[in-house]
Amino acid sequence: MFFKIVSIISSLTLVSRILGYVRDLLIARFLGAGLISDAFFVSFKLPNLFRRLFAEGSLNSAFIPVVSGIQSKFGKKKSDEFFSTIFSLLLSFLFILLIICEIFMPMIIKLIAPGFNENPEKFLLSVDLARLTFPFVVFVCLTSLVGGYLNTLGKFAAMAVTPIILNLTMIFTLIFFFSNENQIHLAKYLSFSISLAGLLQIIWILIHLRNNDSSLNFKLPKIKFLKKPSPEIKKFFILLSPAIIGNGAYQLNLLIDMILASTLPDGSISFLYYADRVNQLPLGVLGIAISTALLPILSKQVKQNKKKEANQSISKAIKFGIFFAIPAFFGILFLSDEIIKLLFFRGEFDISDVSLTAKALVALSFGLPAFILIKILVVPFFANENTKTPIRISLFCMLINLILNLILIGKFLHVGLAIATSISAWVNVAILSYFLTFKEKYSFNTSILTLLIKVIISSISMGIVLYLFIEKNILSFVGIDILSNNILLLLSILLGTITYFLTSYFLGIEKLYDGKWNQKSG
Repeated sequence: MFFKIVSIISSLTLVSRILGYVRDLLIARFLGAGLISDAFFVSFKLPNLFRRLFAEGSLNSAFIPVVSGIQSKFGKKKSDEFFSTIFSLLLSFLFILLIICEIFMPMIIKLIAPGFNENPEKFLLSVDLARLTFPFVVFVCLTSLVGGYLNTLGKFAAMAVTPIILNLTMIFTLIFFFSNENQIHLAKYLSFSISLAGLLQIIWILIHLRNNDSSLNFKLPKIKFLKKPSPEIKKFFILLSPAIIGNGAYQLNLLIDMILASTLPDGSISFLYYADRVNQLPLGVLGIAISTALLPILSKQVKQNKKKEANQSISKAIKFGIFFAIPAFFGILFLSDEIIKLLFFRGEFDISDVSLTAKALVALSFGLPAFILIKILVVPFFANENTKTPIRISLFCMLINLILNLILIGKFLHVGLAIATSISAWVNVAILSYFLTFKEKYSFNTSILTLLIKVIISSISMGIVLYLFIEKNILSFVGIDILSNNILLLLSILLGTITYFLTSYFLGIEKLYDGKWNQKSG
């Protein structure tokens, strides 16, 4: 069941990421990396931050354990009522938040991009674009809640499709207005399309909710109800606030990076954004998919007091993450320049932008395995309704990230911000592992270390192949020197992947795929 769920989510997420690259390719083509693109990415960062914090984890980290308990004890009718109550409260809160943020958007931009204050044109454009994108927050948070409820019913595909809707909407907007040579107008159309996509997402997910015979009854919250909420509502809100920080450390670190990057030369925010987009492919396909699949399974095992099965589920998830995260890191490390050149080198995005973005990508890639492991390691805490520990760890790591940012930004500029993010992520993994082992009494399978060694050996073998093809251009030695750089890159990735899987097979890693991965849990 676990492997099936991860496969469904990963496949749909992969489609979304591919469309996301088409989207970003078009953005780079038309906006490049400069004043207008920086303003757009800041405005996009606001709703995107909420999407990453809510739609990809935190809201459901608080909601799923509580609603799973209600389903187990009282049945589906009671869980529908609880879901309707949370939906009503969330919608009311988000509507008020939307009005406040639209009014005070200039102050918000000053907070998240203080460096823009020195450039009135850049600042005012960011405010206008942010006001167009911010309604997306309302739609994406509600979509996340409905999607989380569908997950507890064993329905994962509908929610995994929602990012595809966002990417397609933005792509169609860029294609439709591509002839418009006014970059500011294009940025405004693109910003509005983000909110439009949010509306389409909530319509999509509500249709699937209805098809699964689940009832949603919106009721305006009453003052009396807010003063005396039910125990389940109390538990949900107690879990929610720390879950947002505990599950979103990586995104909050990126927000800190953006705040500091706004003080750097034009284009710095864009370089970090493009680099993060490439780094997000394995993180989104693997880390988010694994944690999304693991949470409902682990929550049920915890509720049923099945400690042994819970330990096995966590160990399987970690193994799965390691098997794909390490080679992804090696691949990005050796191919960063070529990947950025293939994806973005056209139009307004020049060769200097390629180099500066690739350097940031290399720095972020060192933290890639850590980013994926964090997504997995926080799940046991949330399944046990323990959000205090992850939030304390995250706050500590955010402090480390901020200190490193201030140390490294002077010499390494935007690359220093990426280095700090990676280092703080590894510190987060180390502390989470310690608390899971010695405080929560989870025991990791010792075969994880054996797998890690084999994966590193296989990844090094893959790295040698990539080095020979890209750096040494080995094909020229055998008389083949007519391939374009893009074809050479794709050929290198194909041969590197084959090398990795063959080496893994000969080292015995094929045991990772035995029938145990498909056993139902709980």
